[in-house]
Amino acid sequence: MRRLQVLCLTALMALGGCDGGEAKKAEATKATPATEAKPAETATPAANALPDAAELLVKVVEASGGAAKLDEIKSFYQEMQVEILGAGISGAGKTWSKGDDFYLEITLPGVGVSTGGGKAGKLWTLDPIQGLRELTGKEAAMAEMGTSLNIAHDWKRFFDKAETTKVEEIAGKKFAEVTLTASKSGNTVTLRIDLGDNRVVTQRLKQFSSMGEIPVEVTLSDYRQQDGVWFAFEQVADMKLQKLKTTTTKLELNVPVDETKFAVPGSEPPADAKAPADAKAPADAKIDAKK
Repeated sequence: MRRLQVLCLTALMALGGCDGGEAKKAEATKATPATEAKPAETATPAANALPDAAELLVKVVEASGGAAKLDEIKSFYQEMQVEILGAGISGAGKTWSKGDDFYLEITLPGVGVSTGGGKAGKLWTLDPIQGLRELTGKEAAMAEMGTSLNIAHDWKRFFDKAETTKVEEIAGKKFAEVTLTASKSGNTVTLRIDLGDNRVVTQRLKQFSSMGEIPVEVTLSDYRQQDGVWFAFEQVADMKLQKLKTTTTKLELNVPVDETKFAVPGSEPPADAKAPADAKAPADAKIDAKK
């Protein structure tokens, strides 16, 4: 899920890094030597034109189950396994989400609990190293984008421009790259689309945090259908120095969720807090009209 992908990185980068083995379809998306990569065959100048980005994104949405099915998702609950590859560190994560509001929790043995969330546009993270932080600027814009379950469906909410930047053939399969750009924040995300089944196989982005800017490439695989919608149940985020693997183990759509978790910790009274009753004079109190 996009929420997990972006905010999990934000939370865990504070711990020195931030989805056993490589992703099942990773080999299909890895770049091969330049001698093997071939540009899409073209016969005429007209054929040389790259496919329209908006049309490609529509095809991705259709392959995901369709816009109507995606619009039906109002809430979800997710459980996943989380592993920092090569570090011998693994744990578990949970996400509660309703609309654009959400809460993410990651527990890693020996590290602790890292959380993140958002309510009414206020995004935050809380981890054992940096403590509580409200996200602003580019970091907040990227995390907000993470509230989308399907970026091809929601891209106009976060970006101004979609442009097809490449089409290439690798090992007999054709891939297109669509770059999404937000002029206000300057954030970009490049989606690599398998033109055979119109699924996103990788996403490239720059993760922003208090520690700086880090390029990230996320490989998506193990697509499964849940209530008529296809989701990538496995994600591997490559941050060059470290890789984070997440595997969804449970996903429930349109279920009740605990909305009290969404807000910045301490910004709202406890859910069971009661307003003080109106003060009343003791029943036996008497008022002296002469005073």
